[in-house]
Amino acid sequence: MMTSGFSMDSEEVVVEMEETGSSSDSQPGQAAPFSVVSGLRIILIGEREAGKSAVGNAILGRGVFDTVGVRTREAVRRQGEVAERQVTVVDTPGWEWFPSRGSSLGVRREIVRGVSLCQPGPHAVLLVVPLSFTFTRRERQAAEEHVELLGERTWGHTVVLFTVKGGRLKDSTLEEEVEESEELRGLVERCGGRYHALYGRPRKGHDAVAELLEKLDNMVAKNRGELLSSEEILEEAREKEEEEERRHQEEDREREEDLRRVREALRELEMEEETEEVQGEGEEATEESTRQQRGRRRYIEEKSDTGVESSSAVPTSAPPHLTWSDLKTINFLSSINEEITPRRQSMTVKKGE
Repeated sequence: MMTSGFSMDSEEVVVEMEETGSSSDSQPGQAAPFSVVSGLRIILIGEREAGKSAVGNAILGRGVFDTVGVRTREAVRRQGEVAERQVTVVDTPGWEWFPSRGSSLGVRREIVRGVSLCQPGPHAVLLVVPLSFTFTRRERQAAEEHVELLGERTWGHTVVLFTVKGGRLKDSTLEEEVEESEELRGLVERCGGRYHALYGRPRKGHDAVAELLEKLDNMVAKNRGELLSSEEILEEAREKEEEEERRHQEEDREREEDLRRVREALRELEMEEETEEVQGEGEEATEESTRQQRGRRRYIEEKSDTGVESSSAVPTSAPPHLTWSDLKTINFLSSINEEITPRRQSMTVKKGE
């Protein structure tokens, strides 16, 4: 049989299916019990430089996705005929191995938008994971949260596709690598035990793409032909974004209310100063009290209004003429400035997009 290959980082690379023992749906060479008559739709997700675009080229049998020195910035759809049927592949921007909330809004939106490019929805999600580094809890969390941008049901439609430079792993097989890593094992289990491998050098005698498509067909059969509804995913994503926006707005309103109350307290302090000044004209003690109150108010305003020293904690000893209540007010206002300013900037960016 012919060996399917493609170029990635100037190396010839092929996709080779690794069976997962009892979790495998069928043995190589067996006919898939289910065929997607109207065509197979696949969406690729993964970290930056994981090789998603190269995988897409391998599946479609030609270089339709850019792979060298080009960063995917938006979801891209390509189609082709593979094994006498139409196959659609959607490539999406990669993340930086941070949790989904750490990814830019643009990356998260493009991953979700990718499902709208393969209407009425994808049959399969390929989660591309490079094995060129130690897969930690943080990497696993990032992968899981980005998968769940498409909804909890996505796990039943997902296959982990490992990318491996060279022809094999050093001192271990892929099965051993997965079994010995708690995080890799946990990720694969979330996908129902389904995984494949992509190697830098091809193994002779394997039609890798045919085997990969056969594996996906068996997964689709297990799902009784159901797909991930683009309409449902987009609606759920819209609702989540609106809920997050409402929560942020409510938090901002609460902070604004707290700030308003503190400002009112400052105004009351100012009125007390003026009253004491009128009542105590000519009295040295009262003048000293008024001077101290004014100093306290100026100090509070200088420390809290600009937020310049907002990262400073409450000092262990009080400056002259300041009460501990004043210091708590300074620290509270500083935290308000520190938290609310980035939120306003974020809201401004969202409205401008």
